Amino acid sequence: MKKIPEKAKKNLIKAFSSSSFRFLSDFLNDSADKRAQEQANQTIMSQLKTAALHNSLVVLQVQNEKDSEKYETVSGWLPKAIGTDSLVVRTQDNQLQMLTVDRIKKVTTLAPNGDQERVSR
Repeated sequence: MKKIPEKAKKNLIKAFSSSSFRFLSDFLNDSADKRAQEQANQTIMSQLKTAALHNSLVVLQVQNEKDSEKYETVSGWLPKAIGTDSLVVRTQDNQLQMLTVDRIKKVTTLAPNGDQERVSR
């Protein structure tokens, strides 16, 4: 039986321990990122529900479905009832556009009395 050199053993142990540490670190950071994403979604949904109740004009900066580097702007009004993860916007030219909350990056609302509020990720 061939004996493994001491340096090779140390390198192997170091590789296993660093990969375990990296795996645990990625696991913990992933859950923190998920919580931050969920918190941002809740904040945006809260803002949108308030805008729907006050019949405010909503301007949304939305990430493009096909190219995540591009954004589009959608403006209009929301119905009184909003779902938990998606919504329908009635645009200024009376078209309906359905959006998911995950794609919304910035929300600006303009209430009929002139109050303006902004929320972004």
